[in-house]
Amino acid sequence: MKKAILIFLAIQSFVFTACSQTSVSQEEISPETSQDVIFELNFDSAKLGSYTKQNLIEEGGKIDWALLDNRAHIVEDPSAKNGHVLKADYPKGTVGPQTNGIQFIKTLPASNEYYLDYYVFFENGFDFRQGGKLPGLTSGGSTYTGGHHPDNGEGWSARYMWVKKAEAIVYFYFIDMSSKYGDAVKSGISFETGKWYRLTQRIKLNENNLSNGIMQVWIDGTEVINNTNVRYRLWDQGKIDSFYFSTFHGGASDDWSPQNDSFALFDKIKVTKLKPEF
Repeated sequence: MKKAILIFLAIQSFVFTACSQTSVSQEEISPETSQDVIFELNFDSAKLGSYTKQNLIEEGGKIDWALLDNRAHIVEDPSAKNGHVLKADYPKGTVGPQTNGIQFIKTLPASNEYYLDYYVFFENGFDFRQGGKLPGLTSGGSTYTGGHHPDNGEGWSARYMWVKKAEAIVYFYFIDMSSKYGDAVKSGISFETGKWYRLTQRIKLNENNLSNGIMQVWIDGTEVINNTNVRYRLWDQGKIDSFYFSTFHGGASDDWSPQNDSFALFDKIKVTKLKPEF
């Protein structure tokens, strides 16, 4: 009888390698505590007005590089749900990170697993156009973006994007990507304007050269992506080492550019070892 029970428990704990929505149980993921926080940006103490790289450093410690160019500001949350928040501007008729949106990179202690958790708000009237980027975890900073394929499995990137009809995806560069400009991992969710969204991303790297890495995404606490057969890397390279705050319209051609001045808000950015509480 005891042997039968053990066999039953072993079967129940098996983790499926398909893109199943139940492949990772909630019980095996403990909520994060303060000592598990690797990086955090909360803008409540930031002064209203223009937000610079120096402000970033004061709030979040060393920042590798930043491209803000007077398009980052601290404002009061217009929904009155939060205090001070970070505002990113996307000027009319602009496209790409040099003239649209904001970017910065925060190097993280190299790890095989992290969670990224933050809030985003698109103003009423936000012009999504063809699509644009949103922050995510990466290996190698911004290296494996912009058509640069990690041929030897030495890195990857997992930024979010909104695409046509404001659909939320993970814009994924990795060794097995099928498209020159990254693969789209669909969430089945489309963003709406005038409301806050909580985006939570879990990256757990594969072992050796196996396809057993994990990518999970929750939107407002509901799991929308659960892939457990991901090959991020070859062997022990390609560790999670960067938070890439990257948001802009693009693509590169003019049909990606917003037709009116638009802005998005960001708040409560956190990278942790364990799953945040919902």
